[in-house]
Amino acid sequence: MRTVIGVDIGGSKTHAIRAVDGTPVAEAVAGSANIAAVGEAEAGRQLAAVIGQLDPRGVEAVCAGAAGADGTGSIGTITRLIADLVPGARVSVVHDARLVLAAEGLDAGVALIAGTGSVAWGRRADGAEARAGGWGHLLGDEGSGYHVALDAVRHALARMDSGEPADRLTDAIVARCGLTDRTELIDFVYANQDKRYWAERAGVVAELAADGDPAAGAVLAAAADALAALAARVLGRLDLPGPVVLGGGFAVHQPLLQRAVRERLAGRDVRVLSHAPAVGAVRLAAALPRPEMETL
Repeated sequence: MRTVIGVDIGGSKTHAIRAVDGTPVAEAVAGSANIAAVGEAEAGRQLAAVIGQLDPRGVEAVCAGAAGADGTGSIGTITRLIADLVPGARVSVVHDARLVLAAEGLDAGVALIAGTGSVAWGRRADGAEARAGGWGHLLGDEGSGYHVALDAVRHALARMDSGEPADRLTDAIVARCGLTDRTELIDFVYANQDKRYWAERAGVVAELAADGDPAAGAVLAAAADALAALAARVLGRLDLPGPVVLGGGFAVHQPLLQRAVRERLAGRDVRVLSHAPAVGAVRLAAALPRPEMETL
C-alpha cells in the first residue's frame, strides 16, 4: 500500500489530493501558493494549510505542479517548503502543464494551457519533451485570459484614438471593470496590474464573440491563432500526431475558443481536460521511485 499526495498550485487556489494505491481518499483546497504571485511566506502558509488538512503522516511521495516552476530557484523553494511539511517523503515539483497529460492518463501528447497565462508542453512515449511559450505576461502569454482582456482594452483605446465611438466590446470591458467611460481605462490598467483580475475579465470577450460581435470575435480568433501555434510547435518538434489536451480555466470554460483551436489544428485529436490537474499530480507522485529503490 502506497500513500501519496498530489498538489496543483494555481494562480487563485491550491488543490491537493491524498491517495492510497491510486485511489483518492481525501482532498483539500487553500489559497494560492504560487510564489511568483504571493511570495514565499504566503506560499508556505497556504501549503501548510492544504497539506495539514490531508494529514501528512505515512505519505511516501508528493508531486506538486506549479505555474512558472521553471528555474532551479522557484523549484527548490517549493520543494523545501513541501519537504518540511511532509518529512521523509520523496518530493517532486514540476511545471503545471505536466499535470494535464497525467490527469488524462496519457504518457504522450501535448498539454495546451490557456488560463491566466499560456504554454504548451509535450512528451513522447520515449520520454523526450518539448515546450513552447510560458514566458509570462511581459514577454508572451498570447491566447491567455490575461492577454485577451488586455487586447479588448487595446481595442477600446485604439477606437478612442481614431475618434470612433465606443462599440459593444468597448462598453462591455469598461462596464466589467466597474468604470463609466473608456477614458478611464489607461489609468485603471496601470493602477491595477493583477494578472488574475484581468484574466477573469476575458469572459466578456468570449460572451460577445459567441453573440456575433465582430470585434470580440477578432480578439478571440487571435487568441486561438496563438494557442494553436504553440501546440503546433511542440507537435512538430516531437513529431507527434497528438493528442492535444486543452487545460487552464480560460480554455476549459470557453467552448467557442475550444472550437476555434480545433479548427486551426484540423486533423489532430484535440480534447478538453476532464479531470482536475491534481489528479495528474497524484499519478506523477505514485510513479516516483521509492527511497529504497534508489539505493539498489
